Amino acid sequence: MVGIRLTGTSDARVIGRDEDVPPVTSSEDDVRLPSIALLVALAAFAVPADILTSPTILTATCALILLGGLPHGALDLSLLRREFRHRMSLVIMLYLGLAVVVFATWQIAPSLALTLFLAMAMAHFAEDWSAAEHPFFALSIAVATVSAPALFHHSEMAGLFVMIAGDPTAAHLADTLLLIAPAAAGCAMLALLLLRQAGHRLTSLNAACALGAMVALPPVTGFAIYFCLIHSPMHFRAGLKRLAPAGGIMRPTIVATLGGLAIALALLKLLPTSDPSGNLLVASFMTLSVLTLPHMAVPWIVRRLKVSSQV
Repeated sequence: MVGIRLTGTSDARVIGRDEDVPPVTSSEDDVRLPSIALLVALAAFAVPADILTSPTILTATCALILLGGLPHGALDLSLLRREFRHRMSLVIMLYLGLAVVVFATWQIAPSLALTLFLAMAMAHFAEDWSAAEHPFFALSIAVATVSAPALFHHSEMAGLFVMIAGDPTAAHLADTLLLIAPAAAGCAMLALLLLRQAGHRLTSLNAACALGAMVALPPVTGFAIYFCLIHSPMHFRAGLKRLAPAGGIMRPTIVATLGGLAIALALLKLLPTSDPSGNLLVASFMTLSVLTLPHMAVPWIVRRLKVSSQV
């Protein structure tokens, strides 16, 4: 799991990982990310909302979320193999075990699973803003990004939550996000200003683009722009840097990506066939949730076990 760097001190600290691991964000590395995300967002602004939410476009958007988002998590195998070569059996068992736990939670208590997924997303997205002066500001941007659609797309977000969870009570999650969105947005605006003043202008622009897309566009479209054009490229590039100059990366990454797509296909097969585009939406976000917990937790667990064994 990539942590949050505290800058502005003589000994920058990192929460959630070792100090020799580079942060996700970099003012030099983000040069091409904002322009792509902004161009796509601006193009989406010109498209009527009813087209963006049509079944055909929704299906294509969900496919892009999977194809554009899964590869950055698929690098986990190569990253963990480099650091824990002799513990890969444990790594794989932990990955599968945590994924099964999340899947079981979806079957037993889907609204709880969705709530936990939103919380994990906030924690994970905070890693994108590791240039922030304090973890609070990084987290505020992440919370604002997740909750922003509730400000102007509350009913649509509530409907999406009900569809994903298959539980009418999941609509209350949209109410909760609406309550926290104004405060989170205010803190995020301050965080963007501080990032810009600290010289992280491109990181600040990325964050502003993410927030703008989530506020102004339909929720799934805004999420796709942020997830596929900002979050995933940041983590993928950071992972490649950590692996350099190691070779043989693409094969396990492709295999892991195909594994993630297989999970999505399996989940899709379990759903009713009455609404293909809606089912793909449900399967896509369930897949992301099933993979997010091991993606975040396994490196931390294995690293703690390694430290414990050395004591």
